[in-house]
Amino acid sequence: MFEEAFTIYTRFNKNEDAVGVLLDQMESFERAEEFALKLDEPAVWSRLGTAQLRRRDMIAKGVTSLIRAQDPGPYENVVLACRDFEPDAETYDAIIKFLRFARTKLKDVRVIDTEIIIGLARCNRFTEMEEFISLPNSADLEEAGERCLSMNVLPAAKLLFSATNNYARVAVVLVKMKDFTSAVEFARKADKVPTWRAVCFACVDNNEFRLAQICGLHLIVDANELQDVLDYYRDRGHFQQLIDMMDTGLSLERAHQAMFTETGILYTKYRPERAMEFCKMWWQRSGIPKLIRACDVAALYSEKVFLHMQYNEHDNAIACMMEHPSSWESTVFLEAILKCGNVDVMYRALSFYLNEHVDNINDLLLTVAAKVDPGRTISILKSHCSREYGEFGILPICKPYLHKVQQKNVPEVNEALNNILLLENNLEALKESIKQYPSFDQLKLARSLEHSECVEYRRLAASLFRENKKYEQAVDISKRDKLWQDAILSAAASKDPELVDFLSRFFLDNDLREGFTAMLLACYEFFPPALALEYSWTYSVMDFSMPFFVQTMEEIGNRVMGLEEESKTRAHAEEEFKKNVDEQINDDPSVLLHGVQPTAIFGAASASGPQQLALGWQK
Repeated sequence: MFEEAFTIYTRFNKNEDAVGVLLDQMESFERAEEFALKLDEPAVWSRLGTAQLRRRDMIAKGVTSLIRAQDPGPYENVVLACRDFEPDAETYDAIIKFLRFARTKLKDVRVIDTEIIIGLARCNRFTEMEEFISLPNSADLEEAGERCLSMNVLPAAKLLFSATNNYARVAVVLVKMKDFTSAVEFARKADKVPTWRAVCFACVDNNEFRLAQICGLHLIVDANELQDVLDYYRDRGHFQQLIDMMDTGLSLERAHQAMFTETGILYTKYRPERAMEFCKMWWQRSGIPKLIRACDVAALYSEKVFLHMQYNEHDNAIACMMEHPSSWESTVFLEAILKCGNVDVMYRALSFYLNEHVDNINDLLLTVAAKVDPGRTISILKSHCSREYGEFGILPICKPYLHKVQQKNVPEVNEALNNILLLENNLEALKESIKQYPSFDQLKLARSLEHSECVEYRRLAASLFRENKKYEQAVDISKRDKLWQDAILSAAASKDPELVDFLSRFFLDNDLREGFTAMLLACYEFFPPALALEYSWTYSVMDFSMPFFVQTMEEIGNRVMGLEEESKTRAHAEEEFKKNVDEQINDDPSVLLHGVQPTAIFGAASASGPQQLALGWQK
């Protein structure tokens, strides 16, 4: 029935409705176009043009129809068709003609001017576009630029964004145009983080690393952008270029801790040979805990030890060196152990040195001497390699340590050092040690020495027995070795009458008369003269005893003379006392009235002192 409708509308001159039937119901654009040509009425052309704009392949015809209709009203449909279908340059020529016509008929031409610019750009008529922009117009240049950019009409987009001083978008356009040098310049003018990021990443993708570094330096100083830059470079394998950029950035005024930390991590991964140099230079500005973890992952244990030391984690530094001996350095280890406060770590360090660096054991021992227990330390040293080196293990090579801690006079230390000196046959040093530091089991040492093959050691045993009041053992040892002087000294020190008598008779029985003489003189103070006289007469050694008797007689004479002198002094004192009392009585007038009072005598006696009083009472 559409044909009938078309015929009816035509017969009654309702041409617009008639063409509507052809377009909307019958969709016969060819008949509609013929109908419009036949009638050549503006309303028909306008209706035809509007319908044609809805078809991608008829946009040019639709614009032509509107031009013939001289109807600017459907300009919005034209603009909408341009946006939806993005027609080719040839079609845009017709569109531009229509829009220029519509621009002269309408007041609000903002959308029209914008579409004209886009059309000129699409047709590569950049000179005309630039001229149009320079003239008064109402176009939205920003929108036009964005649409040109989306259509990849880059020269037009650059021109439009430049006209609005939108340097950020100009930089983006230049990146697409592969003009990276100019893109960097416009990014500098824009000075916005998104722009720097876009230009930087584009330069990286195109291996323009010098320009990428210029942009990247503006990004890495922003902590929020740093990780994205790092990931972008690393994901594409540009490790050396990334390190170079980060190194340059460290000298910037806005450089922050994360930059130093991440640079250090990059060194641990990609330039491990320079990681230590970096750590020594920048540890104060880096995040040390994170950098330590990176060194651990990269197996850079020397660098890890260094960072632990700078972070005052001395226990961890020691543990790292013990776990990874390749990172051990004597000076660093000793410095760490000196500052370490954990005694258990020190004992672990001792075991580590015994297993790995036994030649440096004394350095460690001297360093920790003030903090570790000497007894426990000596026990560890003795037990190490005891099968190979005997019951004292490696203790003999630790003499410097023992000498240092011996100043505390600790029994375990004294005993250990004495045993070492005994092994070395260093008699003089052993004697000096015993003399200076006597705090040890002296009897144990004496018993171990009394049967020694060396007479000097047996003599030392006798001396130790004597010092510990074991006089009989001391005398017995000295007798066996015929060390008569030592035997006499032991007997004299004992002050034991039985031991002295035993040794004296031993000398006499064995015709050792000089020994008996020495015995008498050494024990002079407590040797009974009667017993000496008896032995002298019995064994016919009066000549050898004479020095003793001469000294005894001299002492007796001195005592008698002393008693006589004391007696004379006492008599003289009594006489003086009596004289003083008499004088006091004669001078006191109260005596004539009351007689001699006892208090006067007592008073005089008191004035003369206790001795005079006693003598007075004796009188």
